[in-house]
Amino acid sequence: MIRIGKALSFSNVIACIALFVALGGSVYAAGKLSGTQIKPNSIPGNRVKAKTLTAKQVKPGSLTGKQIKAGSLTGTQINQTTLTGVTASKLSSIQYAASTVALVSGSLNGNATTASCPAGTNVIGGGATVSNEEQDFVNDSGPNSSRNGWTATGFGPTGTSMTVTAICTAAAAIGG
Repeated sequence: MIRIGKALSFSNVIACIALFVALGGSVYAAGKLSGTQIKPNSIPGNRVKAKTLTAKQVKPGSLTGKQIKAGSLTGTQINQTTLTGVTASKLSSIQYAASTVALVSGSLNGNATTASCPAGTNVIGGGATVSNEEQDFVNDSGPNSSRNGWTATGFGPTGTSMTVTAICTAAAAIGG
């Protein structure tokens, strides 16, 4: 008991009280501090522990494509209604349609044919080839007015042909 009495000097008692108050204050602050008490933009990104934020804690529209790790999203994690034009999920259902026409010599308007997409699909690309590249040529090639097929007009001597190919998918029709 005499040893304890020698250690309990006035300065030691004050130092211990100060230590307990300092430690108790930080513990109290840690238990009572909430997100509403933190000023916006006051915590830098490098101070946030990895994998501690959830999707609900990220403000919608605050991230850009450059901030998303490549290959980290799957098709089921993307809200397709936010995409415009051809959706990525529909590209897996690409189909090809082809139509061949015999070229007839002397036709003033050329020989046209359309490769029509299957029902429920729309054209997203296409092209035309001729059987004799030295004598035949494709005059025009493009999507038809209803965007459900690819049309081309070709010229060449009798006995040659032109094949038109349409690239089709179930995506909504693209105007223009």
